[in-house]
Amino acid sequence: MFLALFFGLFVVAAGALAYFFFTNKGKKQVPIHNHDWKPDIVYLYQFPRSVNMPNVSPFCLKVETFLKANKIPYEVRPLLMGRSQYGLLPFIELNGEHIADSQIIIHRLTEHFKTKTLLIPRDEAIARTIDRMTDNHTFLVLYQFKVLSTGPNDFFSMMLNELGAPKLIIPILAYFFRRKAANRVAASLGHFSTEDFKMFLKKDYDAYRDLLGDQKFLFGDEINAVDCTVFGTLATTLYYPAATYAKDLLKEEYPTLVAYLDRIRDQVFGEEFEKH
Repeated sequence: MFLALFFGLFVVAAGALAYFFFTNKGKKQVPIHNHDWKPDIVYLYQFPRSVNMPNVSPFCLKVETFLKANKIPYEVRPLLMGRSQYGLLPFIELNGEHIADSQIIIHRLTEHFKTKTLLIPRDEAIARTIDRMTDNHTFLVLYQFKVLSTGPNDFFSMMLNELGAPKLIIPILAYFFRRKAANRVAASLGHFSTEDFKMFLKKDYDAYRDLLGDQKFLFGDEINAVDCTVFGTLATTLYYPAATYAKDLLKEEYPTLVAYLDRIRDQVFGEEFEKH
C-alpha cells in the first residue's frame, strides 16, 4: 500500500514538473530579481548550463551567443523553476527592466546597445524570414526527434540527469517530458508520420545549406543576429551527446553546416563552450 502511494505521488509530481516546464501560462507580472543592478549590465536568466555546452535550450543559447558575439557585458543567473512574464526562459533584466522572449530580447538589445544590423532592406527581410523559420519550424521538427529518442542516451533522460533529478525517477520524468513535448509539436505543426518529419527536416537543412553557400556566415564575414538564432537551434542538436536522427543526418550529409556551426562556436565561445 505504502509503495503504491509513494509511486503515485512520484507520478503526480513528475506530471506537475513536466507541466511547469512545458506550459506557457500566459503573461503575468514578474518582480525584478536583482535590485542591486549595475547600469547597462545584462542579467541573463536561463536554465543551468550543461556540461557539454552553455545551454541545452536553443533560445537561451541564442541569446547568450548574441551577447557574446556583440561583446555586450552580461552576467548569467541560472534558474531552474523561475520563469518570465510569459512563463518561459530565457529572460533578461536590463537597467531594472524585465524583458522576456528571445526575439524581443535581441530586438531590445540591438536598439539599446546599437549593435550592427544588415544595411540592405532585402537582406534584413531574408534574415527575418530565416529567424522565424528557425524558431517556429526547425526547432519543433528537431524537438520531434528528441521526443522519438529513447534509451540510455535519449535527450530528456540526459537533460534530467544533468539537472540533478534522482536517478530512480528519471525514466518517469522523461516519459512525462516526452509526452508534453510531443503534444507541443503536434499542436504547433500537426500530427505527421516520422517519414514526414524526416522530409521536413531535410528541407530545412537544405535551406540553411543553400542560404549559406560558400560564405563564412549567412550574410558575409560577420556574425549577424540571425546566425545566433540558427546556431542556438542547430548547435543544441549537433553538440549535445544525445543520440538522434537529426544529429546523425546533420553530421553525415551537411558538412558545410557543421563547419559553419563550428566557426560560430569557436569564434564566439572558444574553449568556454565545453567548460564544465
